[in-house]
Amino acid sequence: MRLRVALASTALLVAIAGCGGSAATPIPSAAPSLPPVSAAPSVPPPTVAPPPSTAPSTATGTTYTVKKGDTLWAISQKYKVTVDAIVKANPSIKDPNQLSIGQKLVIPKP
Repeated sequence: MRLRVALASTALLVAIAGCGGSAATPIPSAAPSLPPVSAAPSVPPPTVAPPPSTAPSTATGTTYTVKKGDTLWAISQKYKVTVDAIVKANPSIKDPNQLSIGQKLVIPKP
């Protein structure tokens, strides 16, 4: 539909320009003048902070490596801290009843 309107408008303009017996002179484009396109300014990519670490932090206590048969309760008794304190110091613990042999735990200071 737009193409027909554009062609009809162009034909009308040519016909109007041809009136008067003189040679047709170019008609300025109906489109507005746009500034020339230039290269986009150089913008550095945004910096993205790394996700918070779920690894135990040793800045607040001792690192303990889980052994076969260990429970959080037994570890907490050994280091004189609560099970809740150990869980809070180790955000990677999803289930306090499931420890893995070799898992590193931070044992907070009592």
